[in-house]
Amino acid sequence: MLPASDLTEILANLAALNLQPSTAAAVLGALAPLLRTAETPPAVLESRPSRRRPRSSKRSRGTRRKRKYHCHAPSEARDRALAALRANPDATPTEIVKIAKVSRSTVVHAREALDAEARKAARKAARETSKPAKSTDRRERAQQFLREQLAHGPKPASVVEDAAAKAHVDPVALSQARADLSVVVSRANTGAHAVQWSLPG
Repeated sequence: MLPASDLTEILANLAALNLQPSTAAAVLGALAPLLRTAETPPAVLESRPSRRRPRSSKRSRGTRRKRKYHCHAPSEARDRALAALRANPDATPTEIVKIAKVSRSTVVHAREALDAEARKAARKAARETSKPAKSTDRRERAQQFLREQLAHGPKPASVVEDAAAKAHVDPVALSQARADLSVVVSRANTGAHAVQWSLPG
């Protein structure tokens, strides 16, 4: 340990140098062990509380930080901007700013919200108009297909099923239509074990 007079002289010289704050902190950090006086008993040094910062209970290490703002809360300014945009859909953002007396970013966010609502409504309308055909529609389509295929006489079942697959007729609907039309199933006289379908009558 250095005597107190030497330490005082070193600190005075450091102050006279007008060092940058970061440099002065680095020098003082290096001199910190020398600043302890001999009068301090070692037991007191050991009993000092640790300077380690306690771990926060907010989040564990390695996890992502949560965003402070998840979404924009509805506000009076946003409502004014939305109303102005609905009333003047072709207006520029600057004109909407003047009409609604809000900031430009509020107008931009309100326009994005309106566009998102419009996209959502368009998707919903598209889903409703393009709903899959009901089972009765598929069944009727399969019946019409079988009538057309078997109108000119019996046909091998494999040929009819292949044609149904190419025509995108559901196999389940095809079997239901076959039962509805009372299709006659018979063996062909070709020697092979080929199954034929034909309309009754």
